[in-house]
Amino acid sequence: MAPSAQSRHRTASRTPRSVRIAATVVAAALPVTAVAVSLDGGTPGATASPAPAAPATGPAVINDAFPTRDSADADTYVPSDESVWRDAVYDDAGNRLPNVEELKVHSPAMDRDIPVVTIRAKEDAANAPTIYLLNGADGGSGKANWLSQTTAIDFYGNRIGNVNVVIPMSGGFSYYTDWQQESVLDGDGNGNGGVQKWETFLTSELPGAMEQGHLGTSSDKRAIVGMSMTGSTSLVYAEHNPGMYDAVGSYSGCPATSGAGATAVDATLAMKGTGVTYEQMWGDRNGATARYNDAQVNVAELGDQQNIYVSSGTGLLGEHDVWSSPDVNRNLINESTVAGQGGPIEAVTNGCTHMFKAAADKAGVSDNITWNFHNTGTHQWAYWREDMYQSWPTLSAGLFGPESVADAQAVGDQAYDDYHASL
Repeated sequence: MAPSAQSRHRTASRTPRSVRIAATVVAAALPVTAVAVSLDGGTPGATASPAPAAPATGPAVINDAFPTRDSADADTYVPSDESVWRDAVYDDAGNRLPNVEELKVHSPAMDRDIPVVTIRAKEDAANAPTIYLLNGADGGSGKANWLSQTTAIDFYGNRIGNVNVVIPMSGGFSYYTDWQQESVLDGDGNGNGGVQKWETFLTSELPGAMEQGHLGTSSDKRAIVGMSMTGSTSLVYAEHNPGMYDAVGSYSGCPATSGAGATAVDATLAMKGTGVTYEQMWGDRNGATARYNDAQVNVAELGDQQNIYVSSGTGLLGEHDVWSSPDVNRNLINESTVAGQGGPIEAVTNGCTHMFKAAADKAGVSDNITWNFHNTGTHQWAYWREDMYQSWPTLSAGLFGPESVADAQAVGDQAYDDYHASL
């Protein structure tokens, strides 16, 4: 059976987790240069400056789902080299899968079109809550995304069945935040768009238009989950928007992002190459905007947020990081990436997460959080698959109430066991 992650305020002890690793996967998470980051972040529990002025905005405009892959490809709002995720949305004949949609969504704040994939509830759709999944550093434009690297469609769509899932498939290297200045990341495949305003889009423009408008649910229950780069973003959204989320997931993130913690952000942005800087995103790394967007600085804002799941590995190789594992598949590049990049990166996020726990302890909010510190594990998607299964009881408690936890635990355990049996 899968180990439970439901006990609160503790360090988990478990058997090693499985992993699928490729250079493209790790490259879309945190870069190996992040191992040099100083881990002191900001002052734990300190209160940042008030929120910056909100940009002009309005409801997102959601177009009808593309019926076929050909029709989606013909609309050039997504560059062809950034649409590999469509392999998971459409079948071999080019027809979209049941209950899965690609939507072209217009953001008024950014004046650009954004690809959003939904996994629609099959059961009790009129009352289904909504889970937002945020991709890592490449935003889904490569192979490192929830659709290509996990069983999210089966897990949420079939095994659970009564939740909606919303996944933005753009926003690489953006931290899904509101940027202060223009950058090379602005614009969609058709060249439209201004300064990135991802938090405005995902917390103000999209939810109402998507949930009650497009999905047609009466539920106001929602959760948000991020991993790697967005492991901090999901926490920040909850801090900025009290009461908006009923559950929050953060896998292998670095919550401290201002001050000395900005070094890890620099390393992530550097993966995009020239033309993208921390200052374009948040200004002075010790300034008010940077601190406002630092999850560790603002950890006390989680005081009323229940049902939070935070996880990290140690960077030590697990059973599926070894040469003979199906995931490494006796591939020298995979093995060297696991040992040389994925391990050190996860060791850094492990330090980040322990520091975040210390800040949460000091702020008196740790009891709101399910802490899942794995004994082993590097920075790669198979671990986040397992976190997806193991965090489900925490998310379910927020979306359906504490009475749902036992059933949610059984569903997560079965998915975990089936995953391991398939290796």
